[in-house]
Amino acid sequence: MSILKFGKQFQGDNLVFIVGSPRSGTTWLQRLLASHPRIHTGQESDLFDVYIGPQLKAWHHDLDPKNSGRSAIGLACYFREDEFLTLLREYMLRLLEPMIGHLRLDEIFIEKTPSHAFFVSEILELLPNSRIIHMLRDPRDVIASLLAASKSWGALWAPRHAISAAQFWVKHVNAVRQASVKLARSQFYELRYEDLYACTPETLEDICNFLGLVWDKRGIREAVEINRAEVAKSGGGTPITIGGEFARISGSFLNEPQGFVRRGCPGGWKEDLSLLDKLLVWIVIRLAMEEIGYSWRFPW
Repeated sequence: MSILKFGKQFQGDNLVFIVGSPRSGTTWLQRLLASHPRIHTGQESDLFDVYIGPQLKAWHHDLDPKNSGRSAIGLACYFREDEFLTLLREYMLRLLEPMIGHLRLDEIFIEKTPSHAFFVSEILELLPNSRIIHMLRDPRDVIASLLAASKSWGALWAPRHAISAAQFWVKHVNAVRQASVKLARSQFYELRYEDLYACTPETLEDICNFLGLVWDKRGIREAVEINRAEVAKSGGGTPITIGGEFARISGSFLNEPQGFVRRGCPGGWKEDLSLLDKLLVWIVIRLAMEEIGYSWRFPW
């Protein structure tokens, strides 16, 4: 059913956004949840971090009283707020149509773009009934994975040095947690990679409770089995579809680059990070780690 006809009435009830620092296990979680018969998903859309969010941030920036010293500049010189937001919402709905326009009323679409971490407030301003799942992971493992990605398939975006990788993680996590303070428990779910790894079926069942879905134990076991790291490394796992122009260019299903799936098990940072990297990372993130429940007393 097309969502365009709903206009202002569309509040995002069937949309769930997975956010978090890249290399935190967001793709694994996405594939696991997409195994549910009532959950659909697709490749990262960058919907809010590239196409919608910056425009909404710019609008609020121009009208912020803290910027009152500057001359009146921007689209607020031509539009009232309700007019601008109506136009932006119409644009957003047209971009969402290929993702969720085909869903039945009892189905959910999972959108996984890690950098939506910086646009949680904007997502909920335009889609107030959508929900956020924040994936946390031991930052030392995240950083080790970021540094490994920077040397191969992630060379165009992944930080190449320990300090910049640590700062990268801090920015993503802080952005989500600051925005989550204003969210109801019914809208925000935070989980740790380590819990998902150690107790995958139980964690998936808990997430389904958050989403208002029922998933039988057999279905969960099958989802866990087909999305094991060993299977994903060989190109398996629950498929993530691709449409649009990229489907014409490269096919209808996502093929992750070689090296995308690494160790999978927690604690790999102990071998992956050099002693110098550990020291530099410890200096940058030890306090931020403590705030979210990861302790690291000494950098060795």
